[in-house]
Amino acid sequence: MNNHRIYHHRLSYEKPPVPGWKDIRNTTDVHSLYWIQRGEGEFRHELEEEPLHVNERNLLYLKPGFTLTMASSTDKPLCIRMLLFDAFDIPYEHQNWLKPVSIEALDLPFYKRYSPEQSDWLEAQFTRIWDMRGNDPHERQAEFQYVLSRMIHFMKDTNTSLDPYMKAFQQAKLWIETCYEQPIRLEELAKTNHISVSQLRKMFIKHVGISPKEYLNKVRNEQAKTMLLLTDEPMKAIADACGFADEFHFGKMFRVWNAISPARFRAMNK
Repeated sequence: MNNHRIYHHRLSYEKPPVPGWKDIRNTTDVHSLYWIQRGEGEFRHELEEEPLHVNERNLLYLKPGFTLTMASSTDKPLCIRMLLFDAFDIPYEHQNWLKPVSIEALDLPFYKRYSPEQSDWLEAQFTRIWDMRGNDPHERQAEFQYVLSRMIHFMKDTNTSLDPYMKAFQQAKLWIETCYEQPIRLEELAKTNHISVSQLRKMFIKHVGISPKEYLNKVRNEQAKTMLLLTDEPMKAIADACGFADEFHFGKMFRVWNAISPARFRAMNK
């Protein structure tokens, strides 16, 4: 059985930098990301004795049901971007898509501080979500799915390990997950991350169970399924967005991977 993961945008808003504000996490039935843009403050969970000191470049993930009390500094008030979303898997079994299943928690760190370069990238992703426009809800949802998926992959794979092989693997994996629409050659990917092709292949097989090429195919396939499910984009546009040479190649590979044509996949699940 295979699952297809979907993220659905519920709400996004900013907590303005008002000196000394105090609040609690009010909406607890969703997944949430809290991005600390600037300022300082303290967060406290009922299960923790000591408060968590937060400041700029901190990112927190709150699973559904997680309670939190927040207090902002008076001298350096917190400014937070809060992103609320639902997450669920759509199981695929015996060539049939089943009912969505809600995800209780994502495999993400509760709290992490990022480097200035990493923070610039995260800030750009949050800004892109905030700037989403357009009257078509399917197009907005598809863009949200794309951006949030990239962020979640980034949060999972950003590592401070000193192991050069692990760093190279994580950077290559993140590049595949975020730049899959571009032509990717394994030799160039290995060279960019200062690792041999054979060692990079070994790291992928060890940590994800498949080769880099197979992993790229998996990422492209999942993105194609998302666009087929959530948008009315023509096949050529989906082929371009997912890194296929043309519509014919997209259709051929989709049938190989899913035992069904893209058009039939879309018709069965609309």
